Amino acid sequence: MAALTGEALPRHAPLAPLAVQQAPATSDSEAAPKDGFGGRQLLAAPPAQVWQAILDAQNLQASIPGCEALAQRSPTDYEATVKVGLGPLSVRFKSDVTLHDLQPPRSLTMVFVGQAGALGSGQGTARVRFEPTPDGGTLLHWWVQVQLSGRLAQFGNRLVEASSRKLSEEFFERFSRVLGVPADRPPPSAWHSLQRLLARWFSLFRK
Repeated sequence: MAALTGEALPRHAPLAPLAVQQAPATSDSEAAPKDGFGGRQLLAAPPAQVWQAILDAQNLQASIPGCEALAQRSPTDYEATVKVGLGPLSVRFKSDVTLHDLQPPRSLTMVFVGQAGALGSGQGTARVRFEPTPDGGTLLHWWVQVQLSGRLAQFGNRLVEASSRKLSEEFFERFSRVLGVPADRPPPSAWHSLQRLLARWFSLFRK
């Protein structure tokens, strides 16, 4: 997962409320992070359900790209083995994942610390906020910051950020599929399904 590498956000840093590459909104009492990237994902489930799903170890393992194993050590601590692509390399991280600043069902922070052996290590922080939508769904806002050390840091900021952004986006897209149909692609209505059924039935008489 992209957030396996990165610097921790300030404790009270806000999330990015808009699309990827846009800076997060600020308030009078909070300052936006100076670096990182973020986005948002529409989910067809209320915030309370999304909150429970993102704390579930099986859901996390299914959502993290390249996750080979994930074990929950406590309600807020996980241990994971994740294999990710970074430039020409395929890097396997032995990682600790810790949840901080839990404010159910509104927001939380995921902190990742990963070791890649002789290649170096990485840190990452993903700040997540759950905003209820009028139709009963959730707009999930996320903001990630990453940092690599050792030989991994030689890849350069652009490559690291591009790889991290891709993997972060994939994580939240996978998580939306764990919950079912995304809120921005609702299932057909009953009337629409009936129209399709009638159209098929009448087509039999035209043959």
